[in-house]
Amino acid sequence: MEYAFDCPHTCCFTGSRPEKLGFDWESNSYQMQSLRRDLKCAILRAIEQEYTCFISGMSKGFDLWAAQAVLELQTAHPQIKLVCAVPFAEMSQNWSSDWRNLFEKIAQSSDYIKILSPRYSAGCYHARDRFMVDNASRVICWYNGTKGGTEYTVRYAQKQGRLIDNLYISQICIL
Repeated sequence: MEYAFDCPHTCCFTGSRPEKLGFDWESNSYQMQSLRRDLKCAILRAIEQEYTCFISGMSKGFDLWAAQAVLELQTAHPQIKLVCAVPFAEMSQNWSSDWRNLFEKIAQSSDYIKILSPRYSAGCYHARDRFMVDNASRVICWYNGTKGGTEYTVRYAQKQGRLIDNLYISQICIL
């Protein structure tokens, strides 16, 4: 059964994979703490503005951390839903066990999983990115200007007139 998206109240995530972040993401560095804090604050701000559905592209790094944050916030905000947009069925097959386990845990806890292709094909990631943006009115991202899928998704979202919260540029939380 297909999920019925309410675009005005749906937000999606896009962001760099760990190796493109430009800082040590494996330790509990100040930058990593700031990224996680700002991500939760951005999600909470969206919730305050009546966003109830959050779509993660489920890639390593920002996408999985965003999905994790949504699941953590569901306890206090049971109205929010997590949708996993997976470009192809075996996406996490060749990942390290840590990333694969995180992917599986999030997928099992999500409210809906949309698999866009049964197997990898050229363009399947871009199809996933367009799917997310087409079904959302807001994008929370971590885009530092590097070439790749996040750049593609942010540019597509801009062309579609979506609201974009770039956590790389703006500090969301003021502590």
